[in-house]
Amino acid sequence: MGAEKYQQMMYQRMREKFQKWAKADSIIEKEIYSFLHMLKGTAGSVGLNELTIIATDKLVNLNDTSEKEWGKREWTFYLSPLIEALSFYETNNPSQEIKETSLNLVTSGITKEFILIVDDDMVFISYLKNILEEKGFSVMIAHNGKRGIELIYELQPAIVFLDIMLPDIDGFSILNNIKKIKKDRTFIAIMSSHHSKENRIKAFELGAMDFVAKPIDEDVLLAYVTNRLAYRKELEYAIVIDELTQVYNRKYFESQLKMLIQQYERMKEVFTIAILDLDYFKKVNDTYGHLVGDEVLRGFAALVKELKREHDVFCRYGGEEFVLLMPKTTVEEGYRLVEKVRQAMEKRAFTANNTVFHVTFSSGMMTVGPNYKHEKKLLEAADHALYSAKEAGRNCVVLFDHSIIDMKKSEKIKVIVIDDVYIIRDIIAKHFEGLVTSGETIIEVATYGDGLEFLQSSWYDPNYKYVILLDWMLPNMSGIEVLKEIRANYSSKEVIVSMLTGRIGETYVLEAFKNGADDYIRKPFQIADVSSRILHLAERIFKGSKG
Repeated sequence: MGAEKYQQMMYQRMREKFQKWAKADSIIEKEIYSFLHMLKGTAGSVGLNELTIIATDKLVNLNDTSEKEWGKREWTFYLSPLIEALSFYETNNPSQEIKETSLNLVTSGITKEFILIVDDDMVFISYLKNILEEKGFSVMIAHNGKRGIELIYELQPAIVFLDIMLPDIDGFSILNNIKKIKKDRTFIAIMSSHHSKENRIKAFELGAMDFVAKPIDEDVLLAYVTNRLAYRKELEYAIVIDELTQVYNRKYFESQLKMLIQQYERMKEVFTIAILDLDYFKKVNDTYGHLVGDEVLRGFAALVKELKREHDVFCRYGGEEFVLLMPKTTVEEGYRLVEKVRQAMEKRAFTANNTVFHVTFSSGMMTVGPNYKHEKKLLEAADHALYSAKEAGRNCVVLFDHSIIDMKKSEKIKVIVIDDVYIIRDIIAKHFEGLVTSGETIIEVATYGDGLEFLQSSWYDPNYKYVILLDWMLPNMSGIEVLKEIRANYSSKEVIVSMLTGRIGETYVLEAFKNGADDYIRKPFQIADVSSRILHLAERIFKGSKG
């Protein structure tokens, strides 16, 4: 059964290659050579010997460096035996439709679920292969180092058993070669009768995970393989799963988005993406505490997992922001699903300190299309729609439309100057009030003579981002005390604080940063320099913030 699985993958690769070439006006000879070279080695390894024979025969007349262009009629005639073999396979294997692997979102690592043995001792290879396959493991073999390296690079096996003594390249050279690439969580084990202390040390220094001495014990070997494969699955799970919510993480989302875009370009299969952002989540943390906030995140994730379809991919993008990828789904179909989730979340009750409260979310959606088939453009479009949903009052789902971009409001930044010296307040205020900015940014200014006056005012508006220029020496309350009060309620994503002081010394700088300052400006200063510095800091910190 294992061989059939890899044979199916081999035909799938052939089909994808021929389809890709068919869309091009011509292909270069060295690309044909590379494809046939791969086929020659890999097909035979999985039992498709007839394909290996054809590939070997066709390689004779090709050059691996040739830039000669082959037209469609020319290359289809030359490779007609392979095209006919593929057609025959698909006609006679309707129950193993190759296209089913094209959307293998969760188990896309199918090419890694096997063990590779790199050894030139045929008796030992046959023995080891038989032991492992009797227990259901899929095994591939390489009789020399060169072939072993090719299979490690191309197929990334789960475990590699690597002999030191090989006819062409020794095992240490192979280790040195492959340590330069990402091993993708492949366990490399040296398996050799040359198990001296020096060889063991060298193997581990070059990146081997284990050293298995020959002769081997069958029971120990099977226990070892089972252990390593189980550990590998745990690693893969940990790498792609968000620990708090137990849904996929951003890294996995990015890989799946790329895969869906590739499928759209190849097969025109539409998909829809939705960004889901919990409304006023900071208030939940501030009111009930972060532990309750974590429970809300877990509850929301569990609700979406319950309502989404099996093939949908739900991920935590960061903080209280999530993303739902919906394969083979139009924007209208996606909207109905997300709206169903929104209504369910709206009714979901959470309890903390004997208080029942509700949390909603806003969502922006976009569907892949001819002008939106790049990851960044898709996310930006969905993000624009999310912004529109928030502007509309939140707790709603908005589909992307080009008019949204035109309607999007400018970023509003309020510069607050807290200094007991009137002249400083006045100069800074007049400078920012007269500052010409792009249409995307509106700057307003407010001034305060002391920190207490500032804190007692109703200064904060969630529709603004804030840059506070805070003097260290203030009457009634020091600048550091004011800074502590600000940071107790607002992060740098909402409020940037730059300390102004004539004090000199690292101690003051460290104290400012320790208590949450984003910048430190010494008096006297040039207002133009301060302005440029603050605006650059604001752009860097506020960029991408949703509010």
